[in-house]
Amino acid sequence: MRKIICLVLLALVMVSLFGQGSEDWLWGDQKEEKQEAPIDDPDFIRVNYQRKDARLAMLFSMLVPGAGQYYADKSSWTTYLFPVLEVGMIAGIFVYSNRGDSKTKDFERYANGEEIQYTLGDGTVITTTRYDRSRQSRIENILMGLNAQDIYESSYFRLDQTNTQHFYEDIGKYPHYVFGWADWYYHFATDEAGAEMSPIWHPGGHDDNPGWIWSGNYPLWEDPSQGYFVTVPVENNNHASSRMREKYVEMRNDAKAEYAISRGFTFGLAFNHLAAGLDAVRLARNANKGVLSDSGLRFNYYAAMRDNVLTPTLGLNWKF
Repeated sequence: MRKIICLVLLALVMVSLFGQGSEDWLWGDQKEEKQEAPIDDPDFIRVNYQRKDARLAMLFSMLVPGAGQYYADKSSWTTYLFPVLEVGMIAGIFVYSNRGDSKTKDFERYANGEEIQYTLGDGTVITTTRYDRSRQSRIENILMGLNAQDIYESSYFRLDQTNTQHFYEDIGKYPHYVFGWADWYYHFATDEAGAEMSPIWHPGGHDDNPGWIWSGNYPLWEDPSQGYFVTVPVENNNHASSRMREKYVEMRNDAKAEYAISRGFTFGLAFNHLAAGLDAVRLARNANKGVLSDSGLRFNYYAAMRDNVLTPTLGLNWKF
């Protein structure tokens, strides 16, 4: 009896192995196509014999979002979602980066890339750039000659002498580079006709640190109580001292906003790769729930007949 049972089991195993092996040899990669049949057919049972490697699916989608989904389950809607997001993120990076580049060229041209017609206090019109290093240098030399112990010394002024990225950043970011702007210089450092003048100082600041403010050299209105024309003291660390500088800072902020959006799309692109990889793992695991395949060692517990006695038996299977 035992021999008959063993022969039957061996025959079943051989048939199973031969059947699966012959199908792989005959149909190869087209095995899944052979399984296609109407789902509503009551005699049809869809069986998936191929396990999906979750690590491989994750690698595919981390490299190309959607590739791992296509490998694990190409019918999933996320198979097409992640590629669409990828294209959108890449397009956003390029669009907003280009817009930032365009606005950067605009504020650079605004500063010293074009000549304008500027009206002096006496009505004379001159042609100049909005920002000029020579005007900045003249005021720097005056300030550095006032007091050797003051903050105004050579290391405090380090404006690049060429049109570098640092130059365009410094003239808008730091108030001690305001002196090169035309509307500051021709209001505070010259007379009404644009002739260079020595500064007129005005006490200012806080009570415990009065300091001095460069007030300008031609009057804005007459003060009857004093009997003479006076000027309005304007601190150099606010936009009231140069409307050109104010406009320039606004233009630079607009450019930085475009670059910030571009960076946001960059982070979104990285997140899309990560999310696609994790989703591919999810799909691969779901696909493997219906897989009828096994690998490695497996212990089987069963009852066997030995000498006409039902005996508990431990078996070891190894599929290769």
